[in-house]
Amino acid sequence: MARSEHRARLRRPLIALTMAALFLISACGGTPTGETPMTMNQYAAGDGARGDLGEQLSLENLMVLTAEQGAPGQLVGGVVNHWERPAEVSFAAEGMGETLTATAAGGETLLLNPDQESLVFSAVPVPPGAILDLQVSSPESGSVTIPVPVLDGTMSPYDEFLPDELTR
Repeated sequence: MARSEHRARLRRPLIALTMAALFLISACGGTPTGETPMTMNQYAAGDGARGDLGEQLSLENLMVLTAEQGAPGQLVGGVVNHWERPAEVSFAAEGMGETLTATAAGGETLLLNPDQESLVFSAVPVPPGAILDLQVSSPESGSVTIPVPVLDGTMSPYDEFLPDELTR
């Protein structure tokens, strides 16, 4: 009887400690009812803007780099094609009078920069520091307007991506 009493005394603190640990662990993982956990919310982790074009395309870290208003502007960012077939993607903005087009391979990410797929607007209608409403479209998924920052390329690594016309 002394032995079972001794075991019971040892078991009680162990059970209490286990219950306290389970309580603390479960409190860390929960979210209030009806709220989305923060890790489920998508956001632009870079300097550019992000958006979705239906379920087909994700647009990541989009920005335009230019030296000044009216100068050529390099479109930089990524286009993620979630479908297996290629997607033609068009980029246009009011006041530019031109549309740039690229093709994102199926199931891949198309990088928009001078080393991969270079898309250069001939004259950016807003100055660096402003926001440019960029219309992105594809025949399969329609279109979306994304407010894209316009940067001047003074910060590294963006200085490498200014259009060639401005770096000579």
